Amino acid sequence: MTRITAVVPAAGYSSRMGLFKPLLPLADGLVLEKAIRTFTAGGINDILVVTGHKAELVAPVARRLGAAVVYNAEYDRGMYASVQAAARALPQHTEAFFFLPADMPMVAPATIQKLLAVFAEKAPDVAYPATEGRRGHPPLISARLRPAILKGEKEGGLKALLLEHARSVSEVPVDDPGILLDLDTEDAYRELVVPALADYPTAAMCAAIWQKYHVPDGIIRHMQQVARAACLLAEHVNSSGLRIHTGLLQAACLLHDIARGKQKHAEIGRQIVTDLGYPAVGEVIGCHMDLPAAYTEKITEHSLLYLADKLTAGERLVSLAERLAAGERRFQDKPEALRMLRLRLQQAQKISRRVAAVTKRGVEEILCREAGIFE
Repeated sequence: MTRITAVVPAAGYSSRMGLFKPLLPLADGLVLEKAIRTFTAGGINDILVVTGHKAELVAPVARRLGAAVVYNAEYDRGMYASVQAAARALPQHTEAFFFLPADMPMVAPATIQKLLAVFAEKAPDVAYPATEGRRGHPPLISARLRPAILKGEKEGGLKALLLEHARSVSEVPVDDPGILLDLDTEDAYRELVVPALADYPTAAMCAAIWQKYHVPDGIIRHMQQVARAACLLAEHVNSSGLRIHTGLLQAACLLHDIARGKQKHAEIGRQIVTDLGYPAVGEVIGCHMDLPAAYTEKITEHSLLYLADKLTAGERLVSLAERLAAGERRFQDKPEALRMLRLRLQQAQKISRRVAAVTKRGVEEILCREAGIFE
């Protein structure tokens, strides 16, 4: 029986996206989960996920779905290093392998099945799915090309190597726009997930909103630091099995203090963002000062913004203990303000414990280890 392996590289930095793509939610899972399930639904049991950047977060997701994992230590070289890492790790007797980057998760299982049928009949060096006259992903590549792949990187990457070395090529017509759809930018991701998930403004759109409402630079830097911390925590909890809407969370963090300096600024911020057309983001913003008790009982976008905000003093991340000590000095002659501070930090501590229980790692450890953002 022909042995086919599916290779899903998920090793890159996601630098153009800004958000870490493999752990972003789709309607029914995470981006990486969707890519893996494309193959299992198409009849492929041997699936190999290539990790690199944030490997310790990507690997658990892959393994939960039964995929094998190979670490690409040279992920900073780019995609071709992942191609070679996969080629070296292919199971024995593999006759061909699919190659589908994790950020192209919308390929239909029927496309996989059509490519398998063509390979079984013709055994070409490469079989490409094609729609509207364009080749897409994933190519099904014969193991005969493995030596050429391992020999060295060719200018132009895998595409150029296949053009040079493939002696026989099959184009397989498919009615599947997913073969051309990648999530290279936050705009592309947002277009895909809305309306299955709540609408939200991208980071670039948030920057335009700052300008419109004349948000001071210091407040912008504070919100950016809160977003950085909250999204790191979201990546860890998503890796552990949750599905936090990271795009919505980032937007709420980047806009939560848009009305800072005004009385009841959280409520005003909620109304501003809701009026802009993002009610789900507005709801999260409205909770960042006084979190309803229900949101301390589970990890949500609301609770992660709340926690990250309490961990951020100005533009600097601090521990909750440090935040409490500073507050006790500041409010030593204001008992009601001190009482509210203690209550809010108690809620933050409760959320912190929930994150630690899910991720098996303390919040401050996550932030320090991942980004070194505690001084």
